[in-house]
Amino acid sequence: MKTPLTGKSAVVIGAGLGGLATALRLQQAGARVTLLEKNPTVGGKIAERRSHGFRWDLGPSLFTMPHILDRLFTDLGEDRANFLTLQPLSPTCRYRWADGYQFDENEFFWSRPDSAHLLRHAQGLYQLSATAFLESDPSEIFRKIFNPALLPLLRFLPGMSPFQSLAAASRRFYRDPHLQQFLQRFATYNGSDPELTPATFAVIPYVQAKYGGWFIQGGIRTLADSLLALATKRGIEIQTSAEAQSIDSAGVTLTSGKRILADLIFHNGDVLAAYQKLIRHPRAPQTAAQMSRPTRSISGFVVLLGVKGKDPSLAHHNIFFSDNYPLEFKQLFREKRPAENPTIYLCLSARSQPSDAPADHDNYFLLVNAPSNTTSIDWTQEGPGYADRIVQILENKFLPNLKSKIVHQEFLSPADFQSRDGAVGGALYGWASHSPLQSFLRPPIRSPLLPNLYFVGGTTHPGGGLPLVLLSAEIAVRLALKKYS
Repeated sequence: MKTPLTGKSAVVIGAGLGGLATALRLQQAGARVTLLEKNPTVGGKIAERRSHGFRWDLGPSLFTMPHILDRLFTDLGEDRANFLTLQPLSPTCRYRWADGYQFDENEFFWSRPDSAHLLRHAQGLYQLSATAFLESDPSEIFRKIFNPALLPLLRFLPGMSPFQSLAAASRRFYRDPHLQQFLQRFATYNGSDPELTPATFAVIPYVQAKYGGWFIQGGIRTLADSLLALATKRGIEIQTSAEAQSIDSAGVTLTSGKRILADLIFHNGDVLAAYQKLIRHPRAPQTAAQMSRPTRSISGFVVLLGVKGKDPSLAHHNIFFSDNYPLEFKQLFREKRPAENPTIYLCLSARSQPSDAPADHDNYFLLVNAPSNTTSIDWTQEGPGYADRIVQILENKFLPNLKSKIVHQEFLSPADFQSRDGAVGGALYGWASHSPLQSFLRPPIRSPLLPNLYFVGGTTHPGGGLPLVLLSAEIAVRLALKKYS
């Protein structure tokens, strides 16, 4: 059957989740697709590490909004359940403070009067923004958001105004400083400072409460493997160790010198890096300079531990909060150095999948926010000591005798994310969401310089996180279809 892209050629640069989803959608629409990946394997941030009988997911570890993933498979004429099994998690996360305060994020927590009040406002804002913003190109937003059917939902804006910070909103909805810090944490889902992030980002906990947290059996890496298997089955040409050197309106040139001509070009990676290094256009340097002005999001510092024994106080997902949140973000954003007392995220996938660790052991994936700084910080020199500091903080405040139980330790730094993913400075989400403009008008999916170039991934619209990356692929291909409809 003839489709809008029948006979058209497309090249996708970057085989992360966004690139894989884009390639599959393009092939479904009739295009001849070539998928390029500079690394030896596909997956991008959806990577894993195996060592000494342990397995760790190296990128995202919490999955939510499964209906977005299901829609991808449905649009491809497939059933997601034939490829991936999703396991619900309860609690979604366990939160702890050094003063002994802790709680589980579960149905009981969300039924509290203060939490329920937050969810009512966030639900209204989500209903207002989901179709108009998350699932639309920015060029369509203003037309959709003023749909008369959505006007009653505007009453929820005062409580979550884009001109009020998430930190300010946290103080409006919660009296307890612990719970204020909990709500502020969701700014880090997009790599931002809660004192500067718009209050509208309080829709994130609503999404988490509504759609739940999920573990993909086999690990998040299984998601990339499943899409790769489907792409291979469908005849998509996949080239690994194939790094792009330049992009122009006619196609892509690789560092090997090979030239790939294409009607459509999609870049799954850091938009700023593409304008700085790849795009051949007279105005590309000017565009790159403009994109460099907004603050970059934070990066991450990861410590992988193999630990003997299973601490019964730990859940699958755990957060250990710092004692001084404002100081943590001051050090990250304004001083551009590692936080002295960082908030620590701990994922134990072996709690849901015992094969991820040897018997009577656990696989600790520790993640702290880190500055997107690979110029004044030599992470090769600073990394080992900072990894030890994170372990020491956990032992001193939360997990006694942790160091004596460690049988394996290694780390990943912002320099690794820059090298592996091409992320400028190791920034995980491109721009930080430190203003309404940077939050809601991110670098556009369709390039203003090359009319056949589109961007997908966490640094373009609608933002970072697995579901939003899938949405960026959906929107990008829809825009390409309109070009030929």
